Amino acid sequence: MAKQLQCDVLVIGAGPAGSRAAMRVASEGLDVILVDSKPRIGERPHCGEFVPYQLFSEFTLNKNSIVHRINSLETRIVHNKSELEFKTNSVQSNGFLIDRPKFDRNLAVEAVASGALVMSSSSFAGFTDQGCVLKSVGDEIMVKAKYIIAADGAHSSVRKKLGLFTDDCTVGFQLEAPIVDPSGPSAIVFLDRDFFGGYGWLFPKGATANVGVGLLPSNGLTPAAALSDFTGMLIRTGLIKPGWIARTSGFIPGFGMRFPLIVENILFCGDAAGLAHPITGAGIAQAVFSGDIAGEFVAKAVTTRTSSIINKYQDILLGRYGGVYEHALSKKKVQLESWGNRDFAEVCGQTWISFKGYKKRERNF
Repeated sequence: MAKQLQCDVLVIGAGPAGSRAAMRVASEGLDVILVDSKPRIGERPHCGEFVPYQLFSEFTLNKNSIVHRINSLETRIVHNKSELEFKTNSVQSNGFLIDRPKFDRNLAVEAVASGALVMSSSSFAGFTDQGCVLKSVGDEIMVKAKYIIAADGAHSSVRKKLGLFTDDCTVGFQLEAPIVDPSGPSAIVFLDRDFFGGYGWLFPKGATANVGVGLLPSNGLTPAAALSDFTGMLIRTGLIKPGWIARTSGFIPGFGMRFPLIVENILFCGDAAGLAHPITGAGIAQAVFSGDIAGEFVAKAVTTRTSSIINKYQDILLGRYGGVYEHALSKKKVQLESWGNRDFAEVCGQTWISFKGYKKRERNF
């Protein structure tokens, strides 16, 4: 017989969105259960680990996860890979490279300190009339909750169980490689025609760098092969040394917010809500913000016994990201339609975020 638990709020997924949501709800004195399928919360991140400077000023976060300060972003359009010819652009870009496992664990610890019950190795298995079914270290647990916050990633199991779409993802492959010059360029993005709908990156973090590629599935180069070719180019360019000390892969939602963001008593946040930027794939700051707002309004709904309050969550996300993402999606449409049939540098200049052409609005979208 399944173990029975009750709570005010069940949070599924202990990434930045879920842990922040659990902390906000628990800080109001409510009963919160936060679960994550990973044996160790935060392990094996597949993101580039870059966050904007404003994240640590907007929220009170433990800064011990910061490993490197980023002051500028260099964009290189690959013109001739064999001859290592690039068209280069550099802009100011204030931010940090973080230790993502430490960042995530810090947030989970804050949730615990606020009163949340946190369980790793515990995954969502489905719904019944009695509540949510969890599989936890070989046991089955039935959780009856007033509200559910689903922060379980790009391929959200909760969304799938509800029959909602989750296949709008970019594939990301990354390794952590030894860097040649830790005092070199702060961060570099590589735009290459081979990386369909995506890009490559080199983000330094001291003696090593995160090196990765993100691209949409196509009939061309596979992500693993693209990463192999990319690292070979970086070695020949003298930016990294051979070998790696970590290797990860994952999925990033690539086409904007996934509606609906609320289904009855369930709120989606972070990657489960499609909050990664459609062009850059950046999503950590959006995850923290969405988790914070989801936690705030779910707590209000419980304490006031007014379920309609949670609708403000979607309104706030639309107000903050709606226009930005609509513009990004208009650029993505142009990018994908033009990728192989126009001058590639021209396409990049019109659709990549660090170029002036990105600011120009597209028509008929």
